[in-house]
Amino acid sequence: MKNDNLRADRDDLDELDRFVPRVPAKRGNNLVMQVAAGVFLGGLALWLVQLGATALYAKLMMGTITFGG
Repeated sequence: MKNDNLRADRDDLDELDRFVPRVPAKRGNNLVMQVAAGVFLGGLALWLVQLGATALYAKLMMGTITFGG
């Protein structure tokens, strides 16, 4: 273990010199709109489920649901 050669070769350093970094994608405002739309649609879906459950519960309490014919 103590005889390991941990120094970098000159060829490896030359490859890093030729490396051209990519231009980072611009996504600031788009991500905010996606999160806002997700929160809004999630809240709307939860509200609709609660509305349906409340209507079903009210029908059960009133006894107006008939099963069968």
